[in-house]
Amino acid sequence: MILVGVDGGGTRCRARARWPDGTPIGECVTGTANILAGVETARDNIVAAVEGALIAGGLSGADLGRCLVGLGLAGANIPDLSERFLASDLPFARTALEMDAWIACRGAHPDGNGAIAILGTGTAYVVQTGGVFVTVGGWGFQLGDQGSGAWLGHMAMRQAVLAHDSLVPSTALTDTLLAQFDGKPDRMVTFCKTALPRDYGTFAPLVFERAAAGDTIASALLAEATRDIEVALNRLVELGAARISLLGGLAPLYAERLSPGIAAHVAPPAGDALDGALILAATLLPAGVSA
Repeated sequence: MILVGVDGGGTRCRARARWPDGTPIGECVTGTANILAGVETARDNIVAAVEGALIAGGLSGADLGRCLVGLGLAGANIPDLSERFLASDLPFARTALEMDAWIACRGAHPDGNGAIAILGTGTAYVVQTGGVFVTVGGWGFQLGDQGSGAWLGHMAMRQAVLAHDSLVPSTALTDTLLAQFDGKPDRMVTFCKTALPRDYGTFAPLVFERAAAGDTIASALLAEATRDIEVALNRLVELGAARISLLGGLAPLYAERLSPGIAAHVAPPAGDALDGALILAATLLPAGVSA
């Protein structure tokens, strides 16, 4: 048997394969595995990532049927989507599926106690106490993801359109965003018709960059985002989290903005989401076989 952990987010899918005794096989990265954005696309990218991890270790696609796969996927907390995904003819021996935030929490706190805040293209928060998970947020771009890269990018675009119509004062942020669409809001409308969260997220670094230079709109957006994130972090503390690990590409940028009271609960993770996915994969081993 081969253990494989998969971390499938809105921007990329990562797979890590190892033997049950802990010997590593290989890793691979492919495209989005957010089942909210498409079950078929997620499935194809996941299979490609697992196969790539096997090939990296000298194996091949012929070994997919030997794999016990622990999957942590964005959107897996939506039952009908997760059921459709699991019925999509996966080529693995056995599969266990959780939302991506749960495997991240497993990896960050393998002792079964602690919490995580995922601050990246999307946002999600999880606390586990005694191995039991409670999730806060994680409802996707349309209903949540406050403070995420996608949220920041989308809100910045809205401000750029308002500035174009002289409804708010223009700033370097709004001018730069409009310039990326040749100063034509109709091109922004066309972009938004097909844009995914990861597409909006490409503008998030610009918001942080302009805020650091004193841009008033960028600073206001980050202040609102930080407030929303702190509300969620305080909820994790209420649920019993003594330690909170900040994960995701935006985590270092937000960490320096947190108030001292909540920052006191922040601790580095013991491992990453792929470590957590491998812990989940190990639960699929036959009785009497340990990882």
